[in-house]
Amino acid sequence: MSRKRLRAPDLITPVRGTRLTPQADGLVARCRAYALHRGLDFAFSHTTAATLYGAPLPHGDERIHVSVRAPGRAPTIGGFAGHKLTRWETWTIGDLPVTTPEQTWLDLAQLLHRDALVVVGDFFVGGDEPLTDRLTLARAIAASPGRRGVARAKEALESIRTGSESPGESRLRLVLADAGLPIPLLNHELRDASGMFVARIDLAYPRERIALEYEGDIHRVDRQTWRKDIRRRERVEDLGWRMIRVTADDVHRPAELVQRIRRLIEGHVNAPKARF
Repeated sequence: MSRKRLRAPDLITPVRGTRLTPQADGLVARCRAYALHRGLDFAFSHTTAATLYGAPLPHGDERIHVSVRAPGRAPTIGGFAGHKLTRWETWTIGDLPVTTPEQTWLDLAQLLHRDALVVVGDFFVGGDEPLTDRLTLARAIAASPGRRGVARAKEALESIRTGSESPGESRLRLVLADAGLPIPLLNHELRDASGMFVARIDLAYPRERIALEYEGDIHRVDRQTWRKDIRRRERVEDLGWRMIRVTADDVHRPAELVQRIRRLIEGHVNAPKARF
């Protein structure tokens, strides 16, 4: 390309010596541009690594975080945040070096509040192929005494659970726990008297027969999903369960939801026992 074309105002310069068209711009493209600029001895970290892993994050930090092995020189480039790490181990996503899931989660403890940190932790330890587990996260904390964010990481670790399948489910579980309610079971399989599978409940209180289902937008806008939800709810309630459907609004303003669930749990405990 000619020098004139490289200086054209319609091109983006994420890092010196690189150009992007607006159509090609994005996190991965900017990370690759930095990789061309830096070459070796670095890894994307913090929110950048978490995003590349696919972890759910709150909006806000648009910087690209890069860590280098101490005592190396961290980058000082506009739009990038540089860090140094003493413990050095990396993974690769595509062609991009990233900090390990454990290091990434520990780094996020410097930037995120507890609930957001638990949500990311649930993501890392969940799914069919977990990226890590609670024990490995605990070891990463133990190996980083005095590091900024460690106290918050310890607090968040106590609330991380395997089995949560969405950020909404994780946040709902935290709302219930913070309100002093029992921790519900995750992804509880409900079967009828013959042992036939009926439904898998997002969050369940089996003894009280209370099913909590977190409803994302897909449940509202997709007609097929909506119809399936109706049939599923009827089958669950036919078995004597009470199904409560929860939305993001309930999680953000949980007082009424918490009161309702507490009333149902206490009502079951205080209900007179049947005599035979």
